[in-house]
Amino acid sequence: MNKLIKLIGLSLCASISFLPLAHAKATDKAKLCQEGDSSCTFVLLSEQGDSSVVINAKRAKQQMTPYSTFKIANSLIGLDTGIIKDAKQTLSYDKEKYPVQAWWPPVWKLPKYDLASAYKFSMVAVYRQLANDIGEADMKKYLKLFAYGNQDISSGSDNFWLNKSIKISANEQISFLQKLYHNEFSVKESALTTLKEVMLAEQGEDYKIFAKTGAGQVDDGSMLGWYVGFVENKTGVHYFAFNFNRDTYKEMKADRIQMVTNHLKAAGII
Repeated sequence: MNKLIKLIGLSLCASISFLPLAHAKATDKAKLCQEGDSSCTFVLLSEQGDSSVVINAKRAKQQMTPYSTFKIANSLIGLDTGIIKDAKQTLSYDKEKYPVQAWWPPVWKLPKYDLASAYKFSMVAVYRQLANDIGEADMKKYLKLFAYGNQDISSGSDNFWLNKSIKISANEQISFLQKLYHNEFSVKESALTTLKEVMLAEQGEDYKIFAKTGAGQVDDGSMLGWYVGFVENKTGVHYFAFNFNRDTYKEMKADRIQMVTNHLKAAGII
């Protein structure tokens, strides 16, 4: 195995190579995170060849609320503790504590959920219940093990990732994903296998994307959007983390996956 790049201080790493976006193929260049645009950052770490891309390094270091990207960690903890046995186990939540809201999308009102559907539809109530079931002590233990951002869950055991106390940077997302992929956390192999099963977002002829979106309103009133994950292709494993701000949820949702797709195409990953 090639020597793994650790992302601590990634932007200072001498091996960083920037891939010229002018060489992007089949992309909408209007939908790329551009250097100098403080509203976005994109980080890409390719283990093979020790190559990395960091667009807007200052923002890449900035810790922000993870929103639903935390479901990667939350799912892994649930699986490793045995609270969740597999991707098809029925998951429930306290409907008195988390009553159905009028604004909920239809996919948050399904008659039942398992890990696969709760992850796919980002069902917040299921994951808030899972965090409660994990408990504060175990949650703190795992977040320390994961070195997950600032590891601060003081705002509440079932909401700390929803623009509350915990914050994580794009750089830290990459570090977490790389260590997760190689099981440096020494969690159960079955937990990682199941997590990858639910994380699979897209499969092409010669690549697979494992990822999670995240979004929500932040303190300045704008919408923060995330898309993080990793790609397996014929050359190896490539980790990515992207976040940006848009004025509205509609604008953010329309662009986040497409912008990452464009960057992955520009880098020749997909």
